[in-house]
Amino acid sequence: MWWSNNVNWDGQSHWSKYLILSPKYMGPNALSVPFINNGSIDSLSSIGFSANTHFSKGDNTQNLVLYGNYTTKQNTISVDVQFVPFETFQLSHEKKTERKTFYLDYYKKKTVGDVVASTTIQLFQKKRDKIQLALRLGIRMPSGGLLTMARYADVPSYWIDIGGGLPFKNSNWKWIGMAGFLVWQTNIEKHRQNDAILFGSGFEWNKKGLRLQAYAAGYSGYLNNGDRPTLVRVNIEKRKNNKVYIFRLQQGLHDFAYFSAEAGARFILEK
Repeated sequence: MWWSNNVNWDGQSHWSKYLILSPKYMGPNALSVPFINNGSIDSLSSIGFSANTHFSKGDNTQNLVLYGNYTTKQNTISVDVQFVPFETFQLSHEKKTERKTFYLDYYKKKTVGDVVASTTIQLFQKKRDKIQLALRLGIRMPSGGLLTMARYADVPSYWIDIGGGLPFKNSNWKWIGMAGFLVWQTNIEKHRQNDAILFGSGFEWNKKGLRLQAYAAGYSGYLNNGDRPTLVRVNIEKRKNNKVYIFRLQQGLHDFAYFSAEAGARFILEK
């Protein structure tokens, strides 16, 4: 049998023990790098959606994302939620072999994804003209399907980070950066949890409802089993009346072999 030969099955262990729960060996939405914390909360309560496509050798994926954000009237705390309600993918036999997928779901090509929620708290709001700081706490809930095909890890994850923004004088530009700690559960008996340093740095430009971001981000786990994804992102958002149009590009650099594109819109709600 292809699967048992591929993983050198011992005749007893559960199939899930042979999977590698790290970004390199999972789908593009499984253990994704969080968006950068730029030191400011999202001040617009909104709901939205986007269409995403991810390209890599042996794994091409398309999915939808639903977004929701609630912000307090004082713009001091925001709560963000995102969910992948639909994902379709095309995996080559070579990629299925590399990821040690389970044979019973070999031909499946559709699934749903995880729910990811975060809370961001604005810090030192009175000094925003000089420095912008925000604390963020996030959690990934294991609602995604097809662990058998290494699409989602089916484990909880959480992260904590501090984000900052330093405005340049007499300019619409600012430096943005974040640093934090990201954790997820594993299937390794001796290492039930993988701890990673979360990081990101880049630049942001804002003017008349248009925001541009360009940054590098990632995290570095301690198991070194494909758990150190690094990528670059370009994010463009344009507000027009009660809508915000979104366009993002993303390129993996290490332990994340995908080029991704996203386009969508958010609909602003009255506070």
